[in-house]
Amino acid sequence: MSSEYTSPLLTQGTTETFSIPIEHLDYGFIKKCTDVKHLEKILRVLRSCEEGYYPDLIAFCEKRVENLCPKSRALWKEKPAATASSFKQEEWQEISSDLKNWLTEMKQKENELKQDKTAVVIDESVNLTSVRHSNTSLLANKQSKYKIRPIPKKSPSVYTLFFRFDVEEECSNVDKDNTSKTIINKSLPRIEKNIDTTGMTDKEKTLIADREKDKGNEAFRAGDYEEAIAYYSRSILVLPTVVAYNNRAQAEIKLQDWHNALNDCEKVMELDPGNLKALLRRATAHKQLSNYRAAKVDTEMVLQTEPDNTIAKKLLTEVEKKLKDLEIKSVIKPKGKRILIQEEEDSDEKKEKINCGEGDRKHSVPVGGETTKETGEMGNVQKKFPGREGGPQTEEKHRKETENEKSKCGVFAKIRGDEANRQQEKPNVQTGKGDSLPPYVIQLKSEGNELFKNGQFGDAIPRYSQAIRELAESGIDSPEDLCILFSNRAACHLKDGNCTECIQDCTRALELQPFSLKPLLRRAIAHDSLERYQQAYVDYKTVLQIDRSVQIASDSVNRITRTLIDQDGPSWREKLPPIPAVPVSAQQHKYKVQILRMSRLVINYSQHNHQAISKENRFLSLKHEGNEFFKTAQYMEAVNKYSECLKLKSEECAIYTNRALCYLKLNEYEKAKHDCDSALQLESSNLKAFYRRALANKELKNYNAAINDLNKVLELDSSVVEAKNEIQNLTELLTQQKNETPNSEEKQRKFIQIQEVNDSDEEEMTENKNTSDLTRSSEGSASNGLNTEKGGSEKCFPLRPTNAYEFGQAINAVKTNANIAACADLLENINPQDLPTFMSNKLEGDVFIMIIQALEKHILEKDPNLVYQHLVHLCKSERFKVIFMLLNSDDKEVVQHLFDHLSKVQSDQFTTESIQILARSYYL
Repeated sequence: MSSEYTSPLLTQGTTETFSIPIEHLDYGFIKKCTDVKHLEKILRVLRSCEEGYYPDLIAFCEKRVENLCPKSRALWKEKPAATASSFKQEEWQEISSDLKNWLTEMKQKENELKQDKTAVVIDESVNLTSVRHSNTSLLANKQSKYKIRPIPKKSPSVYTLFFRFDVEEECSNVDKDNTSKTIINKSLPRIEKNIDTTGMTDKEKTLIADREKDKGNEAFRAGDYEEAIAYYSRSILVLPTVVAYNNRAQAEIKLQDWHNALNDCEKVMELDPGNLKALLRRATAHKQLSNYRAAKVDTEMVLQTEPDNTIAKKLLTEVEKKLKDLEIKSVIKPKGKRILIQEEEDSDEKKEKINCGEGDRKHSVPVGGETTKETGEMGNVQKKFPGREGGPQTEEKHRKETENEKSKCGVFAKIRGDEANRQQEKPNVQTGKGDSLPPYVIQLKSEGNELFKNGQFGDAIPRYSQAIRELAESGIDSPEDLCILFSNRAACHLKDGNCTECIQDCTRALELQPFSLKPLLRRAIAHDSLERYQQAYVDYKTVLQIDRSVQIASDSVNRITRTLIDQDGPSWREKLPPIPAVPVSAQQHKYKVQILRMSRLVINYSQHNHQAISKENRFLSLKHEGNEFFKTAQYMEAVNKYSECLKLKSEECAIYTNRALCYLKLNEYEKAKHDCDSALQLESSNLKAFYRRALANKELKNYNAAINDLNKVLELDSSVVEAKNEIQNLTELLTQQKNETPNSEEKQRKFIQIQEVNDSDEEEMTENKNTSDLTRSSEGSASNGLNTEKGGSEKCFPLRPTNAYEFGQAINAVKTNANIAACADLLENINPQDLPTFMSNKLEGDVFIMIIQALEKHILEKDPNLVYQHLVHLCKSERFKVIFMLLNSDDKEVVQHLFDHLSKVQSDQFTTESIQILARSYYL
């Protein structure tokens, strides 16, 4: 109950304070009221005795408020100041004795201060102020130094001065004033750093030093570090302390005065050798002065005492990174020594060579010094579907690939031959390839590669690390090989789940070879694993700038985009780090080898290579335009661009598959199938070609061929879920096609028979029932589906029910006679897709088991595909889940037995995996 407003005319009035109705000052109202604020007002009115003194009502109201809100301020009570009578005798004696002891102690200290002052010997040479007496006057002495000058009064202007005013002269004076520079001294009065401590006692010095230190702390908190240093210096001058030196060192660090900060930290270490703050600040100064090893020692000493010190951990990480960078830079010489380009004549060609990063290299390689293959190695680029095989690329394999790679057009073949001849003519050029590496480095690298291929990623890491150290100590200028070693070690870290180390190694590799594809992709995957989606997005986008055919990067960008939208909202792009712009020389990684080789031959064969480069650029631009048209759903324009690409390069497999996809979008399935056939002739294991040809065959109703193509897709990569779904759909379509074919023949046969018969009753009966199923002479047996053969035994003849009622009659007749063979005949003559409709909600446990037995004993050997289709649709019945839950263990074994037999059967319409998926629907 809360307080309600009532008209004063109907009540006994209100109180003067808070205007509370008199009726509310009642036990019943207070007991029912739940408004704490209103109850507090009532309590104050009662305590004020405005309407009378009611102690019981006050106590009752206090209890009610305490029940509703125990922490209410209205329940607070004032306590009077304590007196001697408030304590026990023993407590009061203890308090009084403490006060007396404090008074005596203060008197003793005061006497000591007086004795110390008399003991101090004052040096007469010190310039002290004279003792004041009645004859001396401070003002009289100061008047001689400072004289007050009277301010001259301004006389009024004379009227004749107006005619003497020169306008041009005054304008020139104004211009001079504007051009003159004004110097404003914004600095505050300088703080005197010297303090005269003559005649001070030790306690006075301590007091003054603490006071100056506190002033320095206030200035430090205000951000005025120079003033803070001045006050700390005054404190140190009076009394040198560890705290003052430490604080001054921190202020000097803020002002980046590293040498003075280091000196102050050294003085602190002399006074207090184990001071952690001094160690940490000295480490900071050492780091800024490039003394990384000394900084590492100081930081490790801090972490030994405080392992959870976050500042020390961060500083140690930065110092270790600097040390590793120094190790790398010690083996990398400046790249300005590539002087082979100076021998050529064309300056434009030189610039192109420099931009391509060739210089004095012996072999042309993609960015990062690593070749790109279609099947990935060590978590490398996956051009089509990601696989699990592969390992780190060895230098020998890399050399063979770059030398023996077959060209896709005659121009590139000739270019490679000329390139080999040029390299033979210049044997003295220092290269960065594996041939110039020391033997022990090559051995360590090959051992690491073998361990990686065997799955021993943890054992491969020390091999690569040792190879990096040996290569650094050998003094060989080989940034490409060093980049490969870092990239391979990053792959091992990524396989072991150590994403942080993987990111560090990839970063070092990219410092050696910017825009290298493999380190970029591995670093992106590591960032993605650590849920650093913004950094991963930037790396993935950089990879796509280099090579747009990297499927894993494209998929990851789409996935991370959705995640960032959910996480940061519509403004997620504003929170991204800047995406680096990839130079043209590093783009189109897939064709980097050919383009680099062509660019080097421009020097000697400018006209011939100009045609080859223009043809290659034309091909790439047409392909890019086709891809852009496809993204904007302009499929016909994309087909035209891809067709022009094929005129330039008729052996490019990716162009055929892309054009086939466009034909599928345009519903031109024959052309799509033809392009897929052409792609498979060039590359027999192309998953995209198989899958798109299966889609074309499906639309052309070549279901068996489509199923065969999808099975090949699953053989190459079993993780393609779309292929499994398409196989299941095609199986249903194939079964439906088989069932519709005999129906059409029977309808034609019925039509012929109806023309021969004159009786209208017979004609109606033939229209409602299948005459092929009613071949017996008895009309009664035809209506019931039962007839007697020569042997006299009863048999359930197959019916073709058209609705749930007819199917129910037939299944009841079969169940009554417990004739499993008749049930099998009934199942053979109905469409599996109609089984859930005919069954409706009449499915029972005994009927379900009878259907399972009929499928296993009578239909499985003859037509396993029909058994599979019946099982697919039987589980879609209404009461299937309830019936299956009520089955006993014996009945479930019957169902399990049927699935075991069906999984052993080989068929082109279903596989073992599809049987396992179907078994889950039966809770097996």
